[in-house]
Amino acid sequence: MGDVEKRLTKAAIKVAGAWGTTIAGLDGAGNGILPLNPGVPKRNVQMLEDESNSAFDVNLDVGNYSPSDFTLDFDYRWDGRENALLGLLMGVDTAPAIQGGTAAILHTVTLKNSAVGLFASYAVEKLTQLHTIPSLKVLKMVISSTGGLIKSAFSVRGSEILDTAATLASVTTPANAHFRAKFNQAVFRMNDYTIAGGGVALASPTHVIKPKSFSLELERKMDGEHTSGSATIIEPIETDKPSVKLTMEFPRMDAVNALYFANWIAGTDKKADIVITGPHAEGSNTYHYVLNIQLPRLIIEDVEYADSKVIPSKVVLRGATADIAQTGLTGVLPIGIFLTNTVAASLIV
Repeated sequence: MGDVEKRLTKAAIKVAGAWGTTIAGLDGAGNGILPLNPGVPKRNVQMLEDESNSAFDVNLDVGNYSPSDFTLDFDYRWDGRENALLGLLMGVDTAPAIQGGTAAILHTVTLKNSAVGLFASYAVEKLTQLHTIPSLKVLKMVISSTGGLIKSAFSVRGSEILDTAATLASVTTPANAHFRAKFNQAVFRMNDYTIAGGGVALASPTHVIKPKSFSLELERKMDGEHTSGSATIIEPIETDKPSVKLTMEFPRMDAVNALYFANWIAGTDKKADIVITGPHAEGSNTYHYVLNIQLPRLIIEDVEYADSKVIPSKVVLRGATADIAQTGLTGVLPIGIFLTNTVAASLIV
């Protein structure tokens, strides 16, 4: 009965092609995913009460399956399959590019106008139970720092949860998934956004800022509708524009972050990048694991200097489309992600 121990729980994910149908090959090498809470999905079924007069219930009908909403939490791994969730949320992973003939692969991940057609199948094995979600959509990503590590969390909406007789015996995790990103590997840079000529490029150390913690959120707001002929939801689509929010907390108010309040009052927008650099990619002494997040236009939403024995600083910024590409950054959309790892396949397969 050792299989009931959480440490032996196995989970898998694979990008799917037909909503409501579990993708073939989910039980396969390389599909293993390592969330901190793999068994969190829960089946939700509508119970239809009988409201007619009777002393006691004589009938209850099973109605529709409510959307299975849950969040998978991760220690972010450069080669981890959580990057498939990142790809499905963003929408585009331009043809992965081999770097200098090495094992390092550059993924250029951009924000697609629509996430229609982008979903995956997920399964988690618990003893003799295999809970399978035939289709799930990624609604939200949060990248943050906790306990010295870079954390990621992906909120998803699943069609339903089934209990099948199959196993995940053939599932393995990607070869280098043991490499995790650390907060002390992260460099934050920020300066003023400008329409005129794209502005001054972000430079180190001139524009380096040093938050003690951060949270970057990207969210697509989606529906969860039922139609006739099916007890499960149809593929969710977006009900509003995607939103990007960056929150940074600083241990002490200083000359740099004290200016954010004046920038807020003056309506001075910002641009930023967050570059997290890991060890050398497998087989390469030149190319590192890198997660490069670019935010070409940030609008200050809130600034706070709390009343404390040592005055801290907090700034909240919202991502927006840039009027013009900013010098040193790629593209004008609210967020762009450039991931260097050792996974040759697209994040969206």
